[in-house]
Amino acid sequence: MSRNGGLPARRAIVRWALRLFRREWRQQSAVLTLLAVAVTAAVLAVSAGYHAAPPAGAAFGTARQSLTLRATGDRPLDVQVAQARDWFGAVDVIGHTDLPIPGSVDTVQLRRQDPHGRYGAPMLHLRDGRYPAEPGEAAVTVDVAARLQTRIGGRLTLDGRSWTVVGTVENPGDLRARFILDAPSSSIPPQSVTVLVDAPADRFDQFRAEHGHPAYALRPSLVWAEAAAGVFSVFTVGMLLICLIAAAGFAVVAHRRQRQLGLLAAIGATPRHLRLVLLAHGATVGAAAAVLGTPLGVLAWFAVAPRFETAAGHRIGALDLPWVQITVAVLLTIVAATAAAWRPAHTAARLPVTLALSERPPRPSRVRRSAAAAGGFVLLGVVALRLVQSNRPTDGDALEIGDVALVVTGTLAIGFALLSIGPAAIRTLAATAARLPVAARLALRDLARHQARSSAALAAISVALAIPAAIVIGARALEPDPATGNLSDRQVLLRLDSPGPRVPDRDPARIEAIEARVRQWTASLGDPVVIPLDVAIDPGETPSTDAPDVPAGRTAAGAASGSPAVVITPELLRLYGVDPTGVDPAADVLTSAPAPGGSWPPGTVTRPLPEPGFRSLPHTLLTPAALQRNGWIPVRTGWLVETAEPLTGRQLAGAAEFAGAAGLTVEERDQGDDLQALRAITTAAGALLALVILAVTVGLIRAEAAGDLRTLTAVGATRHIRRALTSATAGGLALLGALLGIGAAYTVILAGSSAEQLRELARVPLADLTVIAVGVPLAAAALGWLLAGREPRSLARVRLE
Repeated sequence: MSRNGGLPARRAIVRWALRLFRREWRQQSAVLTLLAVAVTAAVLAVSAGYHAAPPAGAAFGTARQSLTLRATGDRPLDVQVAQARDWFGAVDVIGHTDLPIPGSVDTVQLRRQDPHGRYGAPMLHLRDGRYPAEPGEAAVTVDVAARLQTRIGGRLTLDGRSWTVVGTVENPGDLRARFILDAPSSSIPPQSVTVLVDAPADRFDQFRAEHGHPAYALRPSLVWAEAAAGVFSVFTVGMLLICLIAAAGFAVVAHRRQRQLGLLAAIGATPRHLRLVLLAHGATVGAAAAVLGTPLGVLAWFAVAPRFETAAGHRIGALDLPWVQITVAVLLTIVAATAAAWRPAHTAARLPVTLALSERPPRPSRVRRSAAAAGGFVLLGVVALRLVQSNRPTDGDALEIGDVALVVTGTLAIGFALLSIGPAAIRTLAATAARLPVAARLALRDLARHQARSSAALAAISVALAIPAAIVIGARALEPDPATGNLSDRQVLLRLDSPGPRVPDRDPARIEAIEARVRQWTASLGDPVVIPLDVAIDPGETPSTDAPDVPAGRTAAGAASGSPAVVITPELLRLYGVDPTGVDPAADVLTSAPAPGGSWPPGTVTRPLPEPGFRSLPHTLLTPAALQRNGWIPVRTGWLVETAEPLTGRQLAGAAEFAGAAGLTVEERDQGDDLQALRAITTAAGALLALVILAVTVGLIRAEAAGDLRTLTAVGATRHIRRALTSATAGGLALLGALLGIGAAYTVILAGSSAEQLRELARVPLADLTVIAVGVPLAAAALGWLLAGREPRSLARVRLE
């Protein structure tokens, strides 16, 4: 063979590699299947990420700008709308009015919109029936119809108004929008309007400057960019996982072809030719996986898309796929598979000819060198993720392009750290095998002897378990703490009206009748503490102009912040741990807010109040002296019910049923059920993914140890020994992968968290992490034991001979 590395030699090497792949495709089926599944998952992930963000038409239709107008004292809504129409010419006006839902703190939006408007038509889609055309007709979304138990042809009554339901509608760009579509000719005055316009930027700015800077929004130029950071980060992790899985498989291929490569080197092949053999093999496997996985991913997306619409909250076209991003993903998969073959190829090319011909494994690299490389990668990842956090002034700010690059760099660095630390971790695990049974000791020491393929498999398992570990850690941090949240699990808040600064007129006799029913219902809970909640109103105060339906004097005193102050009672003080006799007699207001929440008369004396701990509890209390001094009147708005034991699901259901029958709204503790479900699903999916990777990689590793098994069988090893070998190999890799994966997850999360988020991370999801750290290794060991019982035919022939 020519030593000058000419083109004919390279062509011959590539053709030989392709023939070997075609001849040995069955031996490559495991790696090929894993890569094809990874490509399928990549296509699904890219498609899901592309459609994760809502389309711009959900809020703008075909317009480029929108104005939100509210009535002021000297500028009614109709005047402002007329000014916008005179200025821009063609506009589309959408009216909004929030209506309270009986028995709930939620509201539903009454929307007045022309279904065939110039710009807003894409924001409406008729599912059934017809659009409302006359006053007194309405169409509802599916959620509203189910919540209010109405249907087409039925009557709908809310807030003293009644409509005939003539159809069901939806916003195709926002399926979560719950609204009632009123007829365009309706006489109900809206609380606010949205004006859709399509004007040049300079003329739009001139209107805002001339008319007092009304609230506005601009159509985003690229909605998908909002989800690009998360999608690209997930895609990067997926590509890293593909590389590691492929590297584990290619390490086995390199060992299997070690003698062939030695023969090539003996007849004159250069190290470059030897590397080219495995690189061509990697590119071939990647291309084959892409050819198989891409159509499977597209077909899977066709099946998943209808259900994904519910999660994404908007309609998705059948052929609306990000073909450019899918093409990039497929090309990156081929590049990733080729790159994964580089390390095994580099190692195989450096083997001496005599060692390659002997088929002995190469001498393991020094642990110190790999540990130092791992430390460097960890440092690089932490620095990159800390830079992302420092570049964001406040939590929740959008990531810029540079931040996305830093996130990708940090994620890849942590992944390479897992690959680098693998040899040291495997060597450490093998060192602890001295006191284990013979089969387990052989299995763990065999991992250390073939640490090149073992470390790649370990890194793939670690990444597969780091993903669910990071998700469950983040979800646990977001769940409400037992001492925080909206309410305690022993509390229920009953209100006469939805929370807010306005208090409508109510007949005192009606309030007394409702309170009697509340006392009757709470008696069924045992002996709870029932604390009446009163707000103070100023009889001489004029209501806000945006609430013309509220009579004069029915605005809660001190409600400028939107949270009315509550009149102090001994029961409330005891709830806050305050002795009623220890309150300063000169105090007018007790508040736990950093600044007094409301507009108080001059000379008001405020005193600190202990933080209630729950955000729905009152943060500001008014003393009776303040009411008398200012001429305020207490008005009953609700009751806080606290039981001695946590409320059961049946009791909470009874509370909702009672509130609906009594015309009250009820608020209970938000338990974060969605986050708990996310943790459970993620843990199960991550464990399943890790077990699949384990099954493939352990199968490859044990298949390459057939010679060792023949030797063991020849000296009398039983089926029990063979089972124990595979079980110990799977369990050992799973244990190391779980520990490294959890460590990598915490490294990434801690490096990218702010000081406030670090306090939330102190709540460790022990149950989920125990499943990952203990349950997955035990499951892997058990599956390895169960699936390794059959004796290979080669061993059977040895026994017969």
